[in-house]
Order: sequence, then structure tokens, then C-alpha cells
Amino acid sequence: MARRALASGAFVLVLVLAVPAAPAAAGGGCHEGLTQGTGDTITATDACFTPSILYVDPGATITFLNKDPFVHNVAANGWGHLDDMREGDSFTATFQDPGVYPFACSYHPGMTGALVVGDGMGAGSGRTVTVESFSAGSQAQPPRGGDAASGTGGLGSTGAWVGGAALGFALSLGLWVVTRRREKTIPG
Repeated sequence: MARRALASGAFVLVLVLAVPAAPAAAGGGCHEGLTQGTGDTITATDACFTPSILYVDPGATITFLNKDPFVHNVAANGWGHLDDMREGDSFTATFQDPGVYPFACSYHPGMTGALVVGDGMGAGSGRTVTVESFSAGSQAQPPRGGDAASGTGGLGSTGAWVGGAALGFALSLGLWVVTRRREKTIPG
């Protein structure tokens, strides 16, 4: 019996070492660093706002688009869209005054971004932001032209989820096997 427990423990150790390490993706957030861009679109992709920093001129109308298969929102100071944005949903906002306008997804800690309007030296209070529209699901069309810079490659959140699930499953299975073996060897 001890031999089986040792073999099970060795199996779990080999499995843990064989699963490639992936960056943590729990809770969302951009785990591959900040991205910068220009254009008129910010997408929610792989639990990141892309680009995470967008530079625009005063008066720009920006489209926020969810490309993830799960819900996001855009929380900000005096503007944004706090209702659920499902895959394909979008809304637009027009930014008149120079400043830095930070935003975040309230569902996914670490999923943040900032819009830099003009030289970024204004208040960025959101008082002069006009939220124009919201498009739901299949009605939303991806913006044409001027699309923001995309994020970098790598495993992304999908690889991290799969790796984390495999690791969790392997550890749980190993602990279950060891516990079962101990229960059988303890006289009752």
C-alpha cells in the first residue's frame, strides 16, 4: 500500500512538472503588460482592455467592444457603461476635454485602462464625456478602420485557465489517492 501511495505521489509530481507554467489569470486583467495604441476602438479581449492606454485628440468618439465570450463592463468616473456587456456588445463615448480618463471592468480586478485625450494635462473628470449608444450582441458591428493596437501573443488567459485546471485536477486526484490509501491502512 505504501508503494502505491508513493507511486501516486510520484505521478502527481511528474504531472505537475510536465504542465507548463502559465501566468496567473484569475480575476482577469492584462497579464502580459500594458499595450499602447491610437485609433478609435478599445476591445475587451482575453480579459484585457486592448490597448490598455489609448491616445486620442479632443473630440474623439471611442468605441468600447467586448470580444470575450464572457461579461465585462466599463466603470469610470462620471461616464462608462456599468451594465453587462456580453460578447459583441459595444458602446461609444465622445471625449471633449484633454485629460486622462481611467476605466476598469468592475468584474475583473486588474482589468484596467486609460484614455489619454490631447496632451493628457486636463482634469479628465468625465463631465464632458457623452456616452452615445449601446449595441447588443449580434447587432454590434466591429468598428472599421483605425482599430486599436492589439495585444501580444502567448498563452493568454485561455492557456492559463487550461493549465490551472489541469494542475488543480492533478493535485486533487493525487491528494484523493493518498487519502484513500491512508484510510485503508488505518485500523478502524
